[in-house]
Amino acid sequence: MATRRKSGTTDRRNREPEIVDAAVRVFHDKGYLAASLQDVADIVGVLKGSLYHYIDSKEDLLYRICAHSHERASEIMRAAVEASDDPLEQLRTYLTDIGAWYLHNIERVSIYFNEGRWLTGERLEKVRDERREFQGFLRGLIEKAAQQGEIAPHVEPRLATHLILGSLNNVSTWYRPDGLYAPTEIVEAFTQMALASLTGESPSPRTKQPARGRARAK
Repeated sequence: MATRRKSGTTDRRNREPEIVDAAVRVFHDKGYLAASLQDVADIVGVLKGSLYHYIDSKEDLLYRICAHSHERASEIMRAAVEASDDPLEQLRTYLTDIGAWYLHNIERVSIYFNEGRWLTGERLEKVRDERREFQGFLRGLIEKAAQQGEIAPHVEPRLATHLILGSLNNVSTWYRPDGLYAPTEIVEAFTQMALASLTGESPSPRTKQPARGRARAK
């Protein structure tokens, strides 16, 4: 009996990422409300009832997607702080790395910002708290940089935080992998413009024209 339970736990743990990945595809393509657990089960290749060995509901799947996104963003925040003692450089690192993660995980990002509102109760409150954590982190870096004289005097940290996060979090509404700009070009331009808005310095000029057939604004 003990051996069978141990084996079952291992199987469950190993299949959970597959189920979450399938949910990302379904929720992104159909929207959370229109999607069903049967859709997820069909992609994974299991009976719908088998999903309940891994999750307790469709909302549980949505929360796990949001929780994973938060965990990754938290790792990026910690890495940015460890990368330098200069808050402006920490900010540069954070914007570059979080922007790259967003663009390479655009489906998860879209779900986090567009479908996460369908969470309820403690799950919804948890996600809201996590979003405030992002905001507080970015604002803290801007305020520290301002204290060191690296930010233009006219910049108000609270408003600057909202403007930068608004631009960053909105990327899932227009980015297309087959559009005009490559992810690296978007991240570089976004980071430069964000920092220029804080320091008052002009962003560096582009050194080449974008190739066609990459990320295009819709």
